[in-house]
Amino acid sequence: MNTRRTGAMVALAALLFTSACGGAEGAVDNADGTTKVSVTTFGCEIWNTWAIGKGVYGKHRLDVELVRSGGGSAAVAAVLSGAADFGYVNGYTAINAYNTGFPIQMVSGVNVNALPPAKPAQGVFVGKDSPIKAAADLAGKKIAVNEINGINQIVTASWLKANGVEPESVSFVALPFAEQVPAVLSGRVDAAQLGYSLLGNNNDNVRSLADPFASSDKIYIATYVAAKSFVGKGDAAKRFHEAITETAQQLSDPANTDEAFRLLSECQKVPAETLAAQPQNALEADVDVAALDRMAQQMVDLKMLQKKPDLGPFVTDFARS
Repeated sequence: MNTRRTGAMVALAALLFTSACGGAEGAVDNADGTTKVSVTTFGCEIWNTWAIGKGVYGKHRLDVELVRSGGGSAAVAAVLSGAADFGYVNGYTAINAYNTGFPIQMVSGVNVNALPPAKPAQGVFVGKDSPIKAAADLAGKKIAVNEINGINQIVTASWLKANGVEPESVSFVALPFAEQVPAVLSGRVDAAQLGYSLLGNNNDNVRSLADPFASSDKIYIATYVAAKSFVGKGDAAKRFHEAITETAQQLSDPANTDEAFRLLSECQKVPAETLAAQPQNALEADVDVAALDRMAQQMVDLKMLQKKPDLGPFVTDFARS
């Protein structure tokens, strides 16, 4: 595995951290008794659209401002610099940042991979008529992922290794999600790892070899981290976790499904029925440290970490399952 990209992202976060104004200053209390906090976002997450639209954050006395982030490393840099209070990162990025020595803690989980018997939410897609039939056929091939050394590459590499294919024999190619299926269909790459929800109108033009996420144990696709100094100031981080917990419970209630996709439709500008038809990953606010340990071991096995860090101090007591 090429670790230069990971090192570059860590260096960027370190640069932003050291050039900032001394780290997070803590949340701001409003006159109405709520606490103003900033939360990084990649766009329209279903849990944020629900928690804001249905007043769950407000119920927990949080006045949430969403701040756009380009990725997990930028989110880590934001919480360390004080530009944001809570950073949205996948579990691997969070582990890597903590292992590097950044003073952060995980304050909440939110999104985990769909496991059987749930429908697969991700896939390794090839053209409908491709001769590639199984993982073994991908040796020496090109696989598109959205980010080198990102979560999709890590999970796909682990799936390949479990199926007897050395990840080093595969060329991972970084492409935006929107370009991945066209690249498969044009022959620029042999396969692409992405979510079913990102196939657009190409469902009939591709087929999936497997869902590498479903082949793993629990994986934290989305979590929230905060600067350790922020966690120690007041109870805003605990209330944030409690709000995510209540949101996950409400979104898991089938009675709320139509309303959830209506709110998400307003944010994404995609028909609600289209969103509702797409397989979804699971919501889980509490953090299973044993699952994080397994993720860290995957990184060791793929030579992304020299050894597995002690993740006990990383996860706040209130966020543990």
